[in-house]
Amino acid sequence: MKPLITSVLDLNSALGGNAELLLGGGLGLYLKQEHLRTTGARTLLPLDRLPPARTTQDVDLFLRAEVIASQDAVSRYRAALNKLGFVVVPGSEWLKFKRDVEGTEVLLDVMVGPLGEHAEAIRLKDSRARPRGLGGKSGLHAFVTEEALGIETGPLRIPLSGLGSDGKDASCEVLIPRAVPYALMKLGALRDRINDENKQEGRHHAMDLYRIVGLLTEEEIEVSTKLAREYAAHDEIVEGNRTIDTLLAPAGG
Repeated sequence: MKPLITSVLDLNSALGGNAELLLGGGLGLYLKQEHLRTTGARTLLPLDRLPPARTTQDVDLFLRAEVIASQDAVSRYRAALNKLGFVVVPGSEWLKFKRDVEGTEVLLDVMVGPLGEHAEAIRLKDSRARPRGLGGKSGLHAFVTEEALGIETGPLRIPLSGLGSDGKDASCEVLIPRAVPYALMKLGALRDRINDENKQEGRHHAMDLYRIVGLLTEEEIEVSTKLAREYAAHDEIVEGNRTIDTLLAPAGG
């Protein structure tokens, strides 16, 4: 996990500090779980009843929709990645980047939630979003994750500290999505992988859903309830409920 944290700290610094990077995926869940453990927060399920945060080699970086709509902002992110030695992953050009940190390959996936009011300024093709007028070779693309409803709404702020790749102490504050967008993304991932011959990835997504629910605090239950009500009629909520009824309902219930 240290190479991932180092990469996040490096990226924050390369962007000038106070970048408020929004992190999803396994890294985001890991940081949230460890933060709640450190602060002694009261969670829906005791932390000792939850599975340990699993390791990952990916950084799922969610850009705000207003960022992926801006040529200048996207160029700034690309310049920061280039400065840090990130290169595009062959076959996933401008969506995925990689670099080596002390012998460990760190992958960075660039994502964005629903585009909303910024859609007109964004060129969208096959779930790839980029600013109009800026190609991937000089910028980057973001994978549009429609199910990430409310991902930019009141994310959890978590302090992060460690060593940068220069060996010096570094720190910043990162943002972690709330339970509603996190759960919707995991439900979608579970639905997509349920018929795989290798069931391990599906099991991971199901376990992550268990962790997302178990990590709820009283404050997050309140926030999540408001988000769920706001998006109650949205197609992604309807599909998420269908997935729960199909895949997670108790047998014979």
